[in-house]
Amino acid sequence: MPKIPPPQSSWTGYLTNIFPGFMLCVVLGAFARLIHLKLIPEQLFMFNYVLFAIILGLMLKNLLGIPKAFNSGIEFSTKICLYIGIVLLGASLNLHEIFSVGAAAIFMVAVSITVSIIICGWLLKRIAGNERWGHLIGAGIGVCGISAIIALAPAIKARHKEIFTAMGIAILNDIMVLAALPLIAHAMGWSDLLAGFIAGAVPANTAQAIAIGHAYSDTAGAIATIVKSARNTLLPVVVVVMTYLYIRKGLPVGEKVRPGLLWSKFPKFIVGFLIAASLSTAGLIGPPGIAAAKTLSSWFFVVCFVGIGAGINLKELGRQDLSVITFGIVMTILLGFYAYFYSTAILML
Repeated sequence: MPKIPPPQSSWTGYLTNIFPGFMLCVVLGAFARLIHLKLIPEQLFMFNYVLFAIILGLMLKNLLGIPKAFNSGIEFSTKICLYIGIVLLGASLNLHEIFSVGAAAIFMVAVSITVSIIICGWLLKRIAGNERWGHLIGAGIGVCGISAIIALAPAIKARHKEIFTAMGIAILNDIMVLAALPLIAHAMGWSDLLAGFIAGAVPANTAQAIAIGHAYSDTAGAIATIVKSARNTLLPVVVVVMTYLYIRKGLPVGEKVRPGLLWSKFPKFIVGFLIAASLSTAGLIGPPGIAAAKTLSSWFFVVCFVGIGAGINLKELGRQDLSVITFGIVMTILLGFYAYFYSTAILML
């Protein structure tokens, strides 16, 4: 995930800094929803506002170019609007639904994260002579993409090329999954529950996972949010374990293993998501409030989706190590097969 824009001397300066890029994402997001509502028939289900929002941002970035003055607002839209959208989505869900889906998902994602990191480290040590590179890629694919890569990189002293290539793999894989998964789900007649499980389990980054779920249906999008949140909660565990292992190997690291590290790496927006769901479950948010929260959530998401597209530089992706990128794509496909067979087995119980 991109970082929040650097602190300004005042709130006025901060808001002025993010305003141009944020408004650009709002306008393009509204345009994407207008295209979806007015121009696209129901039969063309794959062409929805999620896809249009990402394509509009992608075209703007790679065909016209975006002035630097817009970058902070785009980063804000991609990260903060995503978090706000997730918290608002929590208000439309019931805690019983969250824990029933999350409990079924937690074992699946724990296994996939562990296997991804171990296999990627082992194979890249033999392919490229770089176990650390494999651990970084495995964490990105298995946990939560760029966020996991950024969080883990200081702990294992990853080099710039390793970090940048791992990020490129996470983004490229999510583009591939975003294009293919909704089509596969519709062609195979998946239920919303199955589509949501796989959308939450396979894409690396949170925004893309939610976008893929919503590209199939709103219900699948909500389930994908829960499953992806289960993955995100394991990020601090991964960072602590990998830090400990690299300390044991004698590699000097910038962080010591300490209790506070767990909380510092914990994705805080998940707390807000659960609080909103708790208020809804307790009846403290009535039907009008739930409907309003769901509508606002979809608007924050579409602004975020524009930011996703505007943050993808196709030229930079083209400069990455092809063999390592191919390796990352193969690992993502294998993760998809695992998620499918695990999810279908769970849903049959």
